[in-house]
Amino acid sequence: MNKLDTLKKLYNDRGWVVYKKLFSLDEINSINLIINNFLKNKLKKINKRSRSINFIENSKESIKNINSFHELAQCEEIKKISKKKSILNLASEFLNSEPEFRGCELFAKPAKKGLSSPDHQDNYYWAVKGSNALTLWIALNISNKNNGCLHYYDGSHKHGILEHKASFEKGSSQKILDTNFLSKFKISYPELEPGDTIIHHSLVVHGSSKNTSEKNRRGWTIQFKDKNASYDLDHIKAYEKSLNNQIQLRQ
Repeated sequence: MNKLDTLKKLYNDRGWVVYKKLFSLDEINSINLIINNFLKNKLKKINKRSRSINFIENSKESIKNINSFHELAQCEEIKKISKKKSILNLASEFLNSEPEFRGCELFAKPAKKGLSSPDHQDNYYWAVKGSNALTLWIALNISNKNNGCLHYYDGSHKHGILEHKASFEKGSSQKILDTNFLSKFKISYPELEPGDTIIHHSLVVHGSSKNTSEKNRRGWTIQFKDKNASYDLDHIKAYEKSLNNQIQLRQ
C-alpha cells in the first residue's frame, strides 16, 4: 500500500488525515506574506460590518477568521495556489470525483486572545447534497494543543448531518446539539508544522480551543466539493435566517 492509499484509508476511517509537508516553507512564507499585506493594506478599506470578517472582542485589528479570503484579497497568487494541478489531483483522490473549488478561509488565533471554535460539521453550513466535500486545512505556523489546534471526533463523519443549534460565536455560528452523542468518539488533536495539511471530510465533527499561549496559530483553508453535487437551497435559506438573527442579537 503506497502513501496515498494509506492516507485515504485513514481518511475514510476517521474522517480526517494529515498530509505532512504538502506545502514547502517557501510556499508557506509566500502565503503568509500575502495575508500580512492584506491585513496591513486592504483590511481598513473593507466594511467592518462585513459578514466575511469576524473580529475578536470587537477589535478592528485582531482577526478571528475571514471567509471568502480568495475574493477579499483579490490576489491571483492565492487563486493560483488553490487551483494548482497537484492540489486539484489530491482533492480528486479523496473525493473520488472531479473537484470543484468552493473557496478559501483564513483562521487566525492570535497569541493570548485567539478564540475557540465550537464543535460543528462544515456541511451544516455548506449544504452540499450528498456531503461529498472536503477541506484542506494548511498550517501557516506551528499548531498544537498549547495554541489551540483543531480537534476531531474520529469516525463522526459516518453518521450524516447532526442536529446543530445556535452558538452565538463569531465565525462559527452553529454547534452540535447532542454533546452526549459526541462522547462516543475518540478525540484526536493533530499537531502540525508549517506546511502540514489536514484533509477533513465535510461531515467530520471538529472544533478548537482558545489560544492562551505566546504563539500565534494561523491556518488557511481550501475547500472543494464534488463538481456534480448541487446545494440544498432550502437548508441554506434557513441557515441564513438563523445567522441573521444571531448577528442582530449580538449587536
